[in-house]
Amino acid sequence: MELLTIVHARKIDYLPIIYEFTGKITRHILFHDHDKIERDYAYELKASIENFNKKYNIETEIAMIEIDEDSKKDMQRIAEVFSGNSKEIYLNGAGADTALFTVLSSIVLRNEGHVVAYDNDDNTYNLISKDGFFNKKIENNMNLEDFLLLMGDIILEEQSKEEIVKQKEELELLFSDAKRMFNIRFLLKQRKTKELKKRYPKVIEALQKLDIVDEHSNMKGQEAFVHFGYLFEAFVYLHVEKFAFDDVKVGARIRFDEGQVERRNIEVSNEFDILTIKENKIGFIECKIGDSLDPLGSIYKSDSIMEYFGQSASSLIVNIERNKTPHKKKSKKNFGESLIYRAETKRVMIYNAFDFSTNKFRTKIKQAFNVELKEEHKKQFEKDGLKSLQDRWER
Repeated sequence: MELLTIVHARKIDYLPIIYEFTGKITRHILFHDHDKIERDYAYELKASIENFNKKYNIETEIAMIEIDEDSKKDMQRIAEVFSGNSKEIYLNGAGADTALFTVLSSIVLRNEGHVVAYDNDDNTYNLISKDGFFNKKIENNMNLEDFLLLMGDIILEEQSKEEIVKQKEELELLFSDAKRMFNIRFLLKQRKTKELKKRYPKVIEALQKLDIVDEHSNMKGQEAFVHFGYLFEAFVYLHVEKFAFDDVKVGARIRFDEGQVERRNIEVSNEFDILTIKENKIGFIECKIGDSLDPLGSIYKSDSIMEYFGQSASSLIVNIERNKTPHKKKSKKNFGESLIYRAETKRVMIYNAFDFSTNKFRTKIKQAFNVELKEEHKKQFEKDGLKSLQDRWER
C-alpha cells in the first residue's frame, strides 16, 4: 500500500495510523506546507520513521512533497500525480488543516483511493472510499519504546521492573504504614540507626535488602534516606502494574526531540517516575513523599509535558505527606481544594493523602487513565472485598 501522511505539529494525531499499517506500506509520502516550520516537522518525522524501520528491518520508500494549500497550481500538480492510481492509496490526514485535507481527500477518492480518519478518543478510524466507510478498531497499539521512537525521543535510562517485583515484600512492608515510614526516614536522616533498630526491628531486614542500611544496620551513604523517593516510585508501580496498560516504564529518563523542545520551550531531558501507554494514549505519574513539594509547580510541569504528548495525554500526581496535626480532624494538605480544581482544569489528577489507600488509589488510576484492573487482579480484588465484608459481618 501507499500511505500519504499530511504532516503537522501534533504527531500523536497521525502516528497510530502509521503504526497500524507497519509492514504493509511500500511507499510513504509526507505532505507538508511550504512554511519552514512545517518543513522541519516533515524532516523530523522522516528521520523518526527511518529509525523505526531500521529497528524492525522494514524497507519502505519515504518521499516528501511540499505543497502550498493556497496555490491552485500546486493542487493541480498533485491531482495530476495521483490521477488514475490504484486502490492501494491511503490518505492519513488526522488533525491536518481542514482545507488541505479536504482537497487531498477529494483527489484520493476520485482516483479510487481511501481516506483514513483517526479518532484519538476511541482509538478507532474510519476507512472511507467512494463506496462508503467502515469504522475499524486499531489492532496494533504502540508500546512505549515504539511510540517514543516515532516521536523522535530516546529512552536514556529506566529502572528494572523485574528487580522491583523481587523487592515487593520489602516495599510493601516499608510503605504500608506512612506514619512509621516517615519516622524511619527521619531517624535515618538523623543517623540514629541504633534507635531505628530498637523501635523497628522487623523493618531493618527490609532496609538491608533495599540497600538503605548495611548488615550492621548502619546507613549506606550520607543521603541514603533520599532513596526513599525512588523506592516509593517502585512501590506505586507495584499497584500500577495490576492495571491493563499496554506498557509501563519506571524511572524513565527521556530525551525529547530537540526540534520540538525548542518550539515548545520545554526541557530536553525529562524524568518520569512512571510512564504508561494505553491504546496509544500516554500517561504519567509523579510520585512524591514528604512536604518539600511545590504543588503549583508540579501541576504546571505536568501540564507542559502533556501538551507535548497531545490532548489525549493524562497525568496523576501522587503525594503522601506526614500528618502534621493529628489532633485535628483535618490537617492542611499540600494540595488544597483550589489547587485540585486548578489541576483538574488542566487534566491533571491529584491523589494527596496522609496514608496510602489501595482502593482510593485504584479509583484515581481509573479516573485518570480510563483503564481497568487486569482480569486476574479484578477477580482477586472482588474476592478480597467479599472476604472483608464477611469479616466485618462476623465481628
